[in-house]
Amino acid sequence: MGNFKFSIAVFLGAIFLATSMDADISGVGYAQTNKEAKKEALADLSQVIKSEVRSNFESTTTDESSKAKSNIKISSNLPILGADFTFIDRALEVEASVKLTPLKVNKLYMKKLQNLNAEINSLLKELQSSKSSSLKLKLYEDIFSLLNEYDRYESVAIILGAELEKRPAITKAKVKAELAKLNSNIDSITIACGILEKNFQEEKIFVYPPLLQNNTTVAEFGSVFHKELKSKLKTAKTPKDALYLLIGEYTLTKNAMVLNYELLSTQTNEVVKSKTINIHPEAYKDLIIKPKGVDFDALLNAGVINSSDLKVSLNSNRGSENLLFNKGEEIELFVKLNKMGYFYIIGYTQTREAKFSYLLELGEGSGNSKFVKFINADDASRWISLGAFTVEPPFGVESIQVIASNQKISSLPSSKYDEQSGYYIISKDINKALATTRGLKKKVSQKVEMSEDVMSFTTIKK
Repeated sequence: MGNFKFSIAVFLGAIFLATSMDADISGVGYAQTNKEAKKEALADLSQVIKSEVRSNFESTTTDESSKAKSNIKISSNLPILGADFTFIDRALEVEASVKLTPLKVNKLYMKKLQNLNAEINSLLKELQSSKSSSLKLKLYEDIFSLLNEYDRYESVAIILGAELEKRPAITKAKVKAELAKLNSNIDSITIACGILEKNFQEEKIFVYPPLLQNNTTVAEFGSVFHKELKSKLKTAKTPKDALYLLIGEYTLTKNAMVLNYELLSTQTNEVVKSKTINIHPEAYKDLIIKPKGVDFDALLNAGVINSSDLKVSLNSNRGSENLLFNKGEEIELFVKLNKMGYFYIIGYTQTREAKFSYLLELGEGSGNSKFVKFINADDASRWISLGAFTVEPPFGVESIQVIASNQKISSLPSSKYDEQSGYYIISKDINKALATTRGLKKKVSQKVEMSEDVMSFTTIKK
């Protein structure tokens, strides 16, 4: 593969569940130790949930009233409570299996939501008696953190079919409106990162760049903030080495930016602690805060269909979300099918210089065989490396779409080799290319199982 500037978007052909699950959900992982195999199994379980339900519920406010809004969002970091693990020692590895039983664990999620609701209500009572602007600012920031945490646990509870109680009395939209009325004295990225440093003093933290809410690619602000924050924390080089993941998201008000970071345990994806800060526009006045390619990113992540038991997932050496790579760094890509099957990959490049889509070469051969890879039964449920690539210019956002089938793939989008770029170009109109791949799926027989996944990342010069 040539120059690799890349925002991966992977399509999982998965049916969005209008109703919740009541059957057990399971995952499997393989590694050299029980601990690592357990982490792999947990990640696989999260991928199963992610592929089944891509809708997250968030409370928003309109001019007239508050209402529930469903946002299409990819998340493989949902908190897992009460999972049962079993281990089998194989000849060369450990196999870990994990099972989540809704009838057993729903009460755990309900209890967690009740506790979070109680914390929010306690802070709301404190707000009523507060006269200090600085105290109000802190209280609203703390409430925003708790509401973010509430949304994560509620998402899983909804998936598992739990009977939810009434949501908190205040919404994130209302909190944002109140924060907009309060002046922030955080007028630099250095000050903001210093506050987060005091809050997150744990060791072996893998730090992700903050994303604009409901986006999957990193803006200039996110990359600058990420570099500063990493320099202040005790970090791990990769998610695999980490004890914790630090995941950030920001949203904008009329007068400021509301930034939230959550520290997640790599063992359970549970929120260990979180911190929200209200940042003055002076801190980011010279930086781009909205990522490039937002419209295509939304199109790519919308309309993903799951029509079978076949599941395919994409990953990288830094995970599958909030991905940012600098010039010269190495990206290794992985794909996993839960059972025997075939797959091919389409890339979508968006740089300042060009936009185009291409078929990714996966092997040697002629015709379609160089673009299609077969996964046998022995390699099912295992991450298969697609190779390592060094980040080189041009930089920007790229997306990758993986499409899998249980039967041999004979129909691929038309492409033409471009000597200058080294890619098999499908089209220089990425929207048209995306429509082509989805059109191909609609024509398959009901006997053919199809699956997709999408992953996005951004590359920068540094």
